[in-house]
Amino acid sequence: MAANNTKTPAPGESEFHQAIARRGDHWYAACLRITKSPELAGDAVQDALLNAWRKRRQFQGGATLETWIHRIAVNSALSLLRSAHPERWSDLELEAADDSPSPEATQQLRELDRDLATAMQALSDTERVCFVLKHLEQWRLQEIADELTTSLGTVKQAVFRAVKKLRVSMTDLRSAS
Repeated sequence: MAANNTKTPAPGESEFHQAIARRGDHWYAACLRITKSPELAGDAVQDALLNAWRKRRQFQGGATLETWIHRIAVNSALSLLRSAHPERWSDLELEAADDSPSPEATQQLRELDRDLATAMQALSDTERVCFVLKHLEQWRLQEIADELTTSLGTVKQAVFRAVKKLRVSMTDLRSAS
């Protein structure tokens, strides 16, 4: 008797178009938070979509297509960031119920997003990338260490320093308002 080898069919063009329409802005925003460059973020999303399309037969359906592409986009952003500034990554050892929010809640989220973006400017590249991957992209610490080819301790320190700096910066921003 043959083993049951039912394989998820590769996503087609229409599934890709639907995923892009639903989540393209989110992929770009995640890449922008990592790279701090609209050009690199756009390149990362484009690279991710091309890579996902080329490798669509490898999609196993363990996650949604949108999640799979999101992960590829984040990896592309990290790769582009490393290649754009290799000197910053050579030695890492040194170194968020209701789907329709009220207008008030929307304004508060915009202000928080603005404050966070302002506060993140004070972070080093390593701190920013580790913070974004851990707290905004929900990666596990070991995944971050593996992706950045550094130790778990280095990632923990970078996340700790980032959170500490952001707490101070965000408190200063709130009191200045």
